Amino acid sequence: MEQSTKDKVAETVGTAKEKTAEQAGQVTERGRGVVREQLGQRSMRLGDQVGSTSQTLRQVAEQARSQGNDQQARLAEQAADRADRLSSYLVEADPDEMLQRVEDMARRQPWLVAGAGALVGFTLARALKVSSSQRYETRYGDRDSLYSTGYTPTPQITYGRETWADDQTVIAPSMGERTGLVEEELRQ
Repeated sequence: MEQSTKDKVAETVGTAKEKTAEQAGQVTERGRGVVREQLGQRSMRLGDQVGSTSQTLRQVAEQARSQGNDQQARLAEQAADRADRLSSYLVEADPDEMLQRVEDMARRQPWLVAGAGALVGFTLARALKVSSSQRYETRYGDRDSLYSTGYTPTPQITYGRETWADDQTVIAPSMGERTGLVEEELRQ
């Protein structure tokens, strides 16, 4: 009896493993499908934008040529030609082929990918820090302006909480949060 129970448990575990593996494969394939679709749409959009840029570069080349700047005109035409090639690649390329090229490059040069990831992470962290400072100043105002004008708030301790004697709302250096509680509020 115990052996048949063990067999049933082993069979149930094996079936569960198979189902889990099958579902994981389906989720992975759906994820790849979404990535392919997004890559295809975005590369076409980017290709159109690059194509528009190449047309603008050709107009710049014509203007430079009409003004007698042949060297600038040639440089603009070369840039326009390269932009046209990039545009056609982005519009016509198969998303699977593009993903395969990126994967191959990542396998051949993993340090390049790691460096690019670090650069993107650093840039993102800096952008978040700047936006955080801007949001902070929008919410609480510029705390340095209070101190640069010679204003120094005098803290009072009331009922175990720190408040400011002159009802000014400032950033409390010791608490790091918005204070400015009026004594009337504390009495309530």
